[in-house]
Amino acid sequence: AEKVQLKEEIFNTLSVPRSTEYQVQLSDGTRVWLNSESELRYPVDFVSTERKVFLRGEAYFQVAKDKEHPFVVVTGEAEIEALGTSFNIYSYEEENRIETTLVEGAVRFAVADQTVILMPGEQGVVGTDGNLEKKKVDVFPYIAWKEGKFVFRKRSLEEVMHIISRWYNVEAVFQNESLKKVSFSGNLKRYDDFEHIVSMLEMTGGIRFKVEGRKIFITEK
Repeated sequence: AEKVQLKEEIFNTLSVPRSTEYQVQLSDGTRVWLNSESELRYPVDFVSTERKVFLRGEAYFQVAKDKEHPFVVVTGEAEIEALGTSFNIYSYEEENRIETTLVEGAVRFAVADQTVILMPGEQGVVGTDGNLEKKKVDVFPYIAWKEGKFVFRKRSLEEVMHIISRWYNVEAVFQNESLKKVSFSGNLKRYDDFEHIVSMLEMTGGIRFKVEGRKIFITEK
């Protein structure tokens, strides 16, 4: 057998700061939308059998079809493998949760010795306990960010504030732990000014948001 010398892969690292998002097209034609405070490491050219990229944070992938070369996203302890697919990955280290939401196609989500195959409208989640679970979801709230919207359906206020504080570059301070568990639903435009978002959040009732500089204090009314 003749030996084929593969070129060594040279990686780019794309870091997206808070309050920003960015779109990039990879050498195979895959399109990636990166959300605030996210980082993607990807080869300048895909030369190995797998098209492998590394993600921290949140990204939406529209993967170019290429059956011979699986597309793999490595994030934290998990690997998500796609074959011509659109999906969202939410994987911020400080939240200790990896969430993959499938829009079309199919993906294989593997972490440690657990693997699930996701179909459109399904989400795989690895929580703090390390268990990989699969559930049916309404996909839109999880991908609305790339259309410039915050869409929350019964999300805990803690999760909501993680997402909002990354975009507006603020720090949420909960005056007591129980407020983190308050359930929140709402549709907000992402570019509205911060005061507008705060007043929308306050309409959920029972909670006060007080902004001081870059901190937002959350108390009961």
